[in-house]
Amino acid sequence: MKISVARKITLTLVVVVVLVSFFVNVGTGTLSSMGWEAIAYICPLGALETFLASWTFVPRALIAFILVAVGVIVLGKVFCAWLCPVPPLRKFFTFKKDTSVDDAIAASHKALKAAGATEGAIAIEGAIEPLSAEEQASLVGGSCKSGCSSCATQRKKLDSRHLVLGGALLSTAIFGFPVFCIVCPVGLTFASLLALWRLVGFNEPSWALLVFPVFLALELFVLRKWCIKFCPLGAVMSLLSIPNRLFRPHVDTKKCLRTQGIDCAVCVSVCEEELDPHCMDGMHECTKCGLCVDKCPAHAVTIPLYIAKKKQLEKTKTLAE
Repeated sequence: MKISVARKITLTLVVVVVLVSFFVNVGTGTLSSMGWEAIAYICPLGALETFLASWTFVPRALIAFILVAVGVIVLGKVFCAWLCPVPPLRKFFTFKKDTSVDDAIAASHKALKAAGATEGAIAIEGAIEPLSAEEQASLVGGSCKSGCSSCATQRKKLDSRHLVLGGALLSTAIFGFPVFCIVCPVGLTFASLLALWRLVGFNEPSWALLVFPVFLALELFVLRKWCIKFCPLGAVMSLLSIPNRLFRPHVDTKKCLRTQGIDCAVCVSVCEEELDPHCMDGMHECTKCGLCVDKCPAHAVTIPLYIAKKKQLEKTKTLAE
């Protein structure tokens, strides 16, 4: 099974569980706040806003935040790719197809054909100008200082999302209520589903059925770079995931087309976080979506449990030599 298919199944199951809980009134909650009796989960950003809004110590919120923090440190930003409804909603309601990924894949296959090589095979010597040793080393080592054309723009640890996060926390402290929770796209998604369910199940029309989808649409289609430019929840998770080393994409240099002289950019093109799996810098932002694995024409990308940095450095030294 492709990782992208597994992601769709996982999110569908979560949505079904939430909707069933609405129907049978068991009160399991939503992704913003989910639990069972004394066991509760709360959104990590919601937990921080709870502290600042009330200026009181809330044990459950602290425990929930610690549990989420541990989960993010271990697994990384998996929530963003596997559970967050924003990316699939944007894709579902986007009528104009983005052809950039298809173009990148087509370009790689065209280069392979021109070189007279099959996927994963070494290109005919001289058919395509090979990457330099420095470029190959940078691809594996993660320095990306050689400026090879396939490298993605390097992500900074602090960016515009963290400014939005600071604004959300400051406004919460000033006004005394969780300001961002009102416009959070995750909360708006499930609030819209709840409003729809109240209308269908109990014939209770509400302005929420109009207002919530409008705000959600603005965030999905006006702020199209929401996830990597504005989302404060993603900012919290990016900070918590800095120590994460598990389940990071790993490139097999023996199969990778780049190290065989073909300037392939498929893995970069499909990454919604604008990351390059060849580069270690910024990889704490990886959501483990698996698109680079599913789309690689040479099947050179995997997501193993753990790849020691020492092993990466040894490969870098070998390539440089």
